[in-house]
Amino acid sequence: MKDRCVIIGASPVCDIAVIKNHVHESDFVVCADGGYQYALKADRKPDLIIGDFDSSEFPQNMKCDIIKLPVHKDDTDTMYCVKECMKMGFKEILLLGMTGGRLDHTFANFCTLLCTAENAVHAKILDGENTIFAMTKGMKEIIENKKGHIFSIFPFGCKSCQVTLDGFEYPLNEGTVKVNTVLGTSNSVISDHAEIILHDGNAICILG
Repeated sequence: MKDRCVIIGASPVCDIAVIKNHVHESDFVVCADGGYQYALKADRKPDLIIGDFDSSEFPQNMKCDIIKLPVHKDDTDTMYCVKECMKMGFKEILLLGMTGGRLDHTFANFCTLLCTAENAVHAKILDGENTIFAMTKGMKEIIENKKGHIFSIFPFGCKSCQVTLDGFEYPLNEGTVKVNTVLGTSNSVISDHAEIILHDGNAICILG
């Protein structure tokens, strides 16, 4: 089995260059619904296509497996893709084409990130400007060689989170970030080796 799964979504502002630069031959490529059209534009062959195809054409003459989902279902196409990849045993998932367009879908994709974190799967959303990932209690994330980048952390699915930030302009030592405040917004990475430790709660992190 390949080491990493890449899921390509159908965001209307998907950056083809991001797909070309970050999808490699060694990746298992899954396309969520109309995301297969972006994969083809980027000259990346899907290994699996999953979707209900309510807003895109059903893929024709594709030499890969296709799972046709019902339109009325509990999971989004992206969440279904993630769950399928976790069933297959992948521990690293990269999600592309997941931000922009409909805000509810972008927010749903943040929820999907939390699902992966809770299942000990390392997943992140990457677009042309941001890297987004979720953390749960006890997790540690290291940011290498991103000095000068903007970093934000927000409690997610909880009232607050307790976090240590080392290597940032505004450090925290087991500090509490509440969901009804904006304390974690627009920090700056000031070290080539920055660390985030989540002591309690859940969080969504955005590195711009």
